[in-house]
Amino acid sequence: MADAYLNVAEKILLEARRPMHAREIIQMAYLRELVPWHLHGPTQDKTLQARLSEDIAYHPEGSRFFRTAPGIFFLRALLDDPTTPAQFKETYFAKPRRKELRRERVLTFDRLGASSPVRAKFIDLSTLRSEFDAQRYRFIQPDQISAHSDKALAHSFVIIFKGNSVLSYRSGRFFPEIDPTRGMRSVGLGGAVYVTDRDLLFYDMFGIVSGGINEMAHGVGLSKTLAERARYENQLRLLSAVQLPRTELRPAIIQVVLGYRCPAEFSPTKAALSINDLRWIEVGNLSSQRELDETSNLLVSAGALAKFSSEMIDRG
Repeated sequence: MADAYLNVAEKILLEARRPMHAREIIQMAYLRELVPWHLHGPTQDKTLQARLSEDIAYHPEGSRFFRTAPGIFFLRALLDDPTTPAQFKETYFAKPRRKELRRERVLTFDRLGASSPVRAKFIDLSTLRSEFDAQRYRFIQPDQISAHSDKALAHSFVIIFKGNSVLSYRSGRFFPEIDPTRGMRSVGLGGAVYVTDRDLLFYDMFGIVSGGINEMAHGVGLSKTLAERARYENQLRLLSAVQLPRTELRPAIIQVVLGYRCPAEFSPTKAALSINDLRWIEVGNLSSQRELDETSNLLVSAGALAKFSSEMIDRG
């Protein structure tokens, strides 16, 4: 499915014939009445910048776009145009992604942090759905989280399955300090869910599913084609939810556990500075251990990971 954001950006850049910032692209698109009704909203420039960055990261040689400077985008189709100035043809290569908490608003649950548990525990998926149905969630600035002890920060936690194995990794020093997987080995990729993760073209649980797909792309090299297939063919399965306790460093966290069955053509590779020691591990060889993060440890010790692995194989 074509990305409406990218199509709008292409039209504007073809008309302007010069590199532009995402904010300027969106402003001109509104003036030209090119923005589809379902894309209207207060943060469309941030969403567009995220889409453009994703497209370049997923398919660096095949993307319609490239950067001429940080946050400034242009079209490959105009590189061979003799009227394009030479300075517009210089490509800026972004540094590898560091998994740092951004300044964008993040998804939180209004009351799930009020009764923070002593240790990691499962919460019913029906409880999670009821929070969404009752609209007991908010997108707030990261620096405001500590002022709300009743709020729980939402995280995606995507487990990549291949046969009887799961993809594991050790998180590096570029993880945010409040991330529960920091410095640990984990069987799930993910993190905070940002307002720009929301995708209005499909049901993504208010950015949780979309954020998880983005993490697979930026962290382990999921291609643009496979990422789009995962988005629009509903390939991520909701498996569980885990509530993590508040600590001095972080708020209570709800990790939404999702399963992704690894396609034969996907070969995970380290694509971010924060990802280290990628390794496939058979589920039967995993045991509860100190080096695992809290959610991974709970899933293993409770037998949930083995159960999910069988379900993903049966799902076929």
